[in-house]
Amino acid sequence: MNASNKKVNNIRLSSFLRTPREPSRFCLLSILVALLAGCSTAPVEPEPVSTPEPIAAKPAPPKPQPDPDDYPVAAFPGDSLYELLVAEVAGYRSRYDIALDKYVDAVVETRDPGVAARATRLALYLKKYAEALKTALIWAEVDPENVAARRHAVDLLLRAGKLEPAIGHMEAVKQLGGKASFDVFAYRAVDLAPKQRAAVLAAITEMLGRHPGDEQLLFSRAVLLEHSGQLPEALAIAEELLTVSEKPNVIVLKARILDAMQREDDAIAYLTAIVTVPQPDRRLQLLLARMLFEEGDLEAAKVQYNNALMVSPNDGDVLFALALIALEQGDDLQAQEHLERMVRWNRRSGEAHYYLGGIAERRADTPAALQEYGQAGEGYGFIPAQARIASLLANDGLWEEARAHLDNLRTEKPEHRQQLILIEAQLLADRGQEQEALDFLDAILQQEPENVELLYYRAMTGQRFGQLDILEADLRRVIELDPGNADALNALGYTLTDQTNRHEEALELIEKALTIKPDEPAFIDSLGWVQYRLNNFEMALTYLRQAYEMFRNDEIAAHLGEVLWVAGDKSEAKRIWEEALELAPESEILKNVIQRFRVE
Repeated sequence: MNASNKKVNNIRLSSFLRTPREPSRFCLLSILVALLAGCSTAPVEPEPVSTPEPIAAKPAPPKPQPDPDDYPVAAFPGDSLYELLVAEVAGYRSRYDIALDKYVDAVVETRDPGVAARATRLALYLKKYAEALKTALIWAEVDPENVAARRHAVDLLLRAGKLEPAIGHMEAVKQLGGKASFDVFAYRAVDLAPKQRAAVLAAITEMLGRHPGDEQLLFSRAVLLEHSGQLPEALAIAEELLTVSEKPNVIVLKARILDAMQREDDAIAYLTAIVTVPQPDRRLQLLLARMLFEEGDLEAAKVQYNNALMVSPNDGDVLFALALIALEQGDDLQAQEHLERMVRWNRRSGEAHYYLGGIAERRADTPAALQEYGQAGEGYGFIPAQARIASLLANDGLWEEARAHLDNLRTEKPEHRQQLILIEAQLLADRGQEQEALDFLDAILQQEPENVELLYYRAMTGQRFGQLDILEADLRRVIELDPGNADALNALGYTLTDQTNRHEEALELIEKALTIKPDEPAFIDSLGWVQYRLNNFEMALTYLRQAYEMFRNDEIAAHLGEVLWVAGDKSEAKRIWEEALELAPESEILKNVIQRFRVE
């Protein structure tokens, strides 16, 4: 409603409220009649008005009267009628909150489809989605052949994350001749817990029995199977769909499944053949570029991204990808060109400023780096940019300025307070300011003694500086506050077995952590290490091999190699260490263990 109409309505409402009694009744009845006309289940036949017939006129034939069963009229209870009238008046007064409350009550009381429709639309306009869902479900129940009611039910159930009941309403839309978008269930189910996803998959599979060959249902089932790890079956459905038509979303699905099956070369070859046609689908082109990038074929990825850029010269995502490729290849000048273009066209400019800051820092141009980091915006680059600003200031000996910068930000950006505290503590610790770092954390924790994240960080800081009493006290406090904190349980257990003789106690802590996160490679590594300390070499090797298979990092490799060496398999130990050194050539833990055993 525009301003002038609203003003007119307000004037009319004021007149209604101020007029003498008789006109007030007239206005009241007018609103009531309008309300009943808009909300009743069927039109009411008006009573015939008798008029005197002309003397010479021939009597008119009687009009056919409607059968009452054809136009059922349900009278509203008195209380509901009053609530509806209050809702209408509240709406005219722009008191939409009151109007919605009264409408919702009336929907529950009367279960009238007209009232339910009106309430649902008002709730959606006000973004009151819980109320909209409540009234939409009643609307769909009492008027099951109304496509609009069913669609509103689907949308609101999806918004609420209730996919199973939404599927039934979507099927009703299909049966009523509306367009049913079943693929939405596949995309929405991605983030569901496995049990919920399985329930949605079962519902889709059941519906396919009633609608065999429905492409959207088949596609949804394939996506759900993919995310449930049932990859061969998902791939078979994708192949079946592609025999009907090569739709981009199905092509993407097939490529994604091949990638998940560790058939990356097949996925890349398949996409390459498709995007070689003139004017290829942009989504497929970008997917191919991303896969090539992830596989380390930077030149081929760059070709695809450049082809995409020719079509959309100022696409921020493509420019950013090209900048990252250039940075990976050590070409700062090319990266700077792409990043500055992003800034010029305001495409992901905050991230662009952050990476431009890194380029300036590598050039040892501190003023330019500070300026770029200062424009990193509020998104992805904000926190790392503030860390770099503080670090650059500290490197120049401007400790007070560095800490004042972080302190001011904690006041200005309270939503980032915790991260900024950790940045300052890290800044001090990284520069050997042991006591200052601990004093700073102590002061914060005096004000927030139950801050689990800061307690954990102070524990790790204590470990870093060899103060195991701090580590143990803080981790035990974390476990007391959060008994399910698997990271704290594992950290304490690993430290006790690695740096003390309390191996049995450590084993209990690590096993408890694994009951919470049974597939965590770091925890399995800890279990292998404590078994080694308990001289259970065979069991230690079983766990350490499992951890290394799951996550090939330098620390697990160092542990596995040490146990192999001590168990007598020195050649295998050397092979593991050499393999790990190729992945992490600067690893101190690997260098130390190799040096220690070569000396022996």
